[in-house]
Amino acid sequence: MLLLALIARAGIFRLPHREGDERIYAALLSQVRAGHGYTLRGHPILEQDWMVRDQYDTRLFYHPPGGLVWFAAFTALFGERGWDLAQLAAFAVFFLATYALARDTLPAFPPEAALTVALLAGATPIVAHVSMHRWLDGPQVAAIALAALISVRAARSGSAGSAIGAGIAIGAAMLIKMSAALALPGMIALAWAASPGRTTRQRVRTVAIAGGVAALCLLPWLIAEARAFGTIFPSWAGKPSARLVAENPFIRQVTVVRSPWVYLRLLPTTVWTLGPSLAILALSRRRGGVPLACALWIAIVTAAGIALGAIGYSKLLRYLVPIGPAAVVLAGFAAGEVVRRRGALGVVLRVVLAAAVLAEVAQGIQTLIVYPDRAWIRPLAG
Repeated sequence: MLLLALIARAGIFRLPHREGDERIYAALLSQVRAGHGYTLRGHPILEQDWMVRDQYDTRLFYHPPGGLVWFAAFTALFGERGWDLAQLAAFAVFFLATYALARDTLPAFPPEAALTVALLAGATPIVAHVSMHRWLDGPQVAAIALAALISVRAARSGSAGSAIGAGIAIGAAMLIKMSAALALPGMIALAWAASPGRTTRQRVRTVAIAGGVAALCLLPWLIAEARAFGTIFPSWAGKPSARLVAENPFIRQVTVVRSPWVYLRLLPTTVWTLGPSLAILALSRRRGGVPLACALWIAIVTAAGIALGAIGYSKLLRYLVPIGPAAVVLAGFAAGEVVRRRGALGVVLRVVLAAAVLAEVAQGIQTLIVYPDRAWIRPLAG
C-alpha cells in the first residue's frame, strides 16, 4: 500500500512549485547556504510585489529551522529534486509510523482495521494535499506521527532512555513547526491510555522526562526568538497582513470572508471517516481510552484552528494536518469495532463506514492526481 501511495505522488516531480511559501523556503535555504543566516533579509525575493516586507524582512525567519534542515539534507544529496524526495520520505515516515501506531494501540486490529488504516494513511486528503507541496506541513505531520509512536512505546516500557527518545521526537516535531504542540495533549492521552500495565507514577515520570527533554530541544530556538522579536510568541507570524488581505482575493476569502466555524463543516466532508468513526465510538460498549484520546487530539487541534481563525489567521484545512495520525487511528478503531457487530445495526454501520473510507480515499486520490497544484476544490484551500 505504501508503494502505491508513493506512486500516486509521482506527479510531485512535474509540478512547478511556484506557490508563495514554496518560493520562500527555497529562498531561505539559499540564504543559509550563502552564509547570510536564517533570514530572508537581503534576499531579492523581498523586492517582489507579492512579498510583505514587514513580515519577512526580519533578523530571523519566524518558523523554527527543523523543516529546512530536513529539506537541506535531501537537496545536498539530490539537488533541486531533493525537495520532492524529502516530501516523499516524510510521507513514508507518516505512513509507517501511523500504521505502527494503530497496530500498537488499538484494542483489536483485524484485517479490516489494518486495511482501513493502510488505505487512509496512504490517501487521507489533508495529508495528501500537503505531501504534494514543498511545505513544512508534510515533515511536520510525519514527525508528529513518529513522536506519538515513540511516546506510546516509551509509556509502555517505562524506561528513562525511551522517555528521552520520546522527548527528542516531540522536540523535533515542534522544531519543524510550533503548531505541532497542539497535538501534544492528544499524544499524551494516547500514550497514557495505551499503557494500562503502568502505574500512574510511572506514567507521570515518563511524561515528565519526555516533556523536559522536549523543552530542552526547543530552548535554543525560543532564546533566538526572544532575542530577535522580543517575544517567543510573535503574534504576526503566519498571520496575513492587512495589505495582503486587501490585495489578494484568495487570502481575503479565507481570512475575512470565511468564518472560523467553517472547519466544523469542511473537516467532516474532507476526512469522511471522521463522522462515522465518532458515531461508532459513541455506540461502542468497549470504547477504552485509545479512541477517546484520538477524539480529544482531533478536538483540541480543531478548536485551536477555530480560535486562531477568529483572531485573524486564515482558515485552511492544511492547518489542521496535525490531526492526521489520530483521525486514521480512530477510523481503524471504528473498522475493528463494526466487524464485531451483528444484526441490522452492524450491517448499516459497516456499509456507512466502508462508504466513508471509499469517499475519503477517492478524494485523496483526486487531490494527488487531478488537482495537485491548484487551490483544490473548496475544502482544502477555498
